[in-house]
Amino acid sequence: MRSKIVLGLTCFLAGPALGHPATLVPVTPFPGSTTTGIFDINDNDEIVGEYANADGIEHGFYGPLNGTYTSFDYGGTALGTEIRGVNNSGDMVGFGPDAGFNNGPEFFLSHDGALKTYKIGGVALDGINQGINKRGSTVGDYISDPSTNTQVGYEGRKGKYRFDLALGISTLRVDARAITSLGVVAGWYVDTDHVQHGFILKDGSVLQTIDADDSGTTDIEGLNDKGIATGAVLDVDENFHAFVLDTNTNTYTWIDVPGATNVQIWGINKSGLAAISTDIGSFIYCPLKPANCPAGGTPVEMRESKLVPVTHPMKPHVMRAVPKGAAR
Repeated sequence: MRSKIVLGLTCFLAGPALGHPATLVPVTPFPGSTTTGIFDINDNDEIVGEYANADGIEHGFYGPLNGTYTSFDYGGTALGTEIRGVNNSGDMVGFGPDAGFNNGPEFFLSHDGALKTYKIGGVALDGINQGINKRGSTVGDYISDPSTNTQVGYEGRKGKYRFDLALGISTLRVDARAITSLGVVAGWYVDTDHVQHGFILKDGSVLQTIDADDSGTTDIEGLNDKGIATGAVLDVDENFHAFVLDTNTNTYTWIDVPGATNVQIWGINKSGLAAISTDIGSFIYCPLKPANCPAGGTPVEMRESKLVPVTHPMKPHVMRAVPKGAAR
């Protein structure tokens, strides 16, 4: 679901790599599944994600870390379901991969079970909805022009589209992935040179572009209220390398999972616990003291690096709302 623009992998260290202790907690697979992936964890340590059985069909799921999960299928013509985000109230967002779409219809699943599909002019948005905050504000992306597959970021609320996100710079695509309780939005975009960058949009007027290395593949997938972001880059073999970025100090912690070659990181809660998926299973990353982490974890030493952030001046944030009844 991500563009793969592979140029190389080189970290710009402002000093030697430093050790950083953390704990990796294995996630209990969904019962009877062949694979289980997670995308988010809320402040109640409840997780959401997707799993597949032997038939290869993808299903969404949610629940506590002890493995007492609940399965969910979007239904309709969708060939699968991915739950991408969850807030502390238990409201969730995601999408249903569908052969009739580029990605699939995007949904909001309320904690009481009510299901809504994001639409413009009665037409379901085609993309990925992933970010959700405690107020039910959500962010994602959708195909705004099917003839060119133009992809834009947008903000919604509780299943209703609100407006497109304007970064104030020229882009080929924008993928919004996280939104904090204060409305700070994070994600990634592809510039007119076909290079991918992470971004943080705050106060409606400041765009911070984030490049974790010189590969041109940086994305941001999560952001909490303390300014801790999660993301990843691709190497020349198209393997993902995950990081946690403290935007207050510009410090990157690179997530090394022993035995894994492909590591992706997603949503992050206020305590810094983050959802990780790899080629050997799913984990919760916990930067706290081991005694304060979920049970069953293994201490692991992580690498640190520092980069100088790039901030682009931008035009005032314009909320490009679509008139009622308009179709895309």
